Amino acid sequence: MLRAANRKDLPHIAAVQVSSWQSTYIGQVPQAYLDELSIPKRKTAWAKALEDPSHFLILAEEAGAINGFISFGKSRDPDADAYTAEVYALYLLEGSKGRGIGKQLWNNAISQLRQNSFREITLWVLDTNAAARKFYERGGLSPDGETKPATIGGQDVLELRYRIRLE
Repeated sequence: MLRAANRKDLPHIAAVQVSSWQSTYIGQVPQAYLDELSIPKRKTAWAKALEDPSHFLILAEEAGAINGFISFGKSRDPDADAYTAEVYALYLLEGSKGRGIGKQLWNNAISQLRQNSFREITLWVLDTNAAARKFYERGGLSPDGETKPATIGGQDVLELRYRIRLE
């Protein structure tokens, strides 16, 4: 079942994000950084997102437990126009991967973005995250040539921007 998030979901959203990072990014970012990820800190960040009416946060729920979510809204990129959306995050618990839940979340986001007159979607993904890149490429996205350096846990990383037209 997919549904919009609410404040009661905050601890579960934070737990999914922390768990997803700790299973997905092994070997891509410093282990010490992954070990120190905090559910309370992530809960605070997601509370701010829920307060923003232009930020969408959709949950995947199974047997009463949240096992994934997608977060999206207007693009934050300086070169984006008013019709460009951005997927800020798409996280699943490890045991929920490969079961079509990510695709359901993705399709729900596309539907909502189309209803809100967006014409394109962009997202940023670590260049080392082969599984996510493959997922997005299967969904029709492709790198648009833009990159940005970032630092995670003291390690320099590179993010690639992916894009898809909705028209």
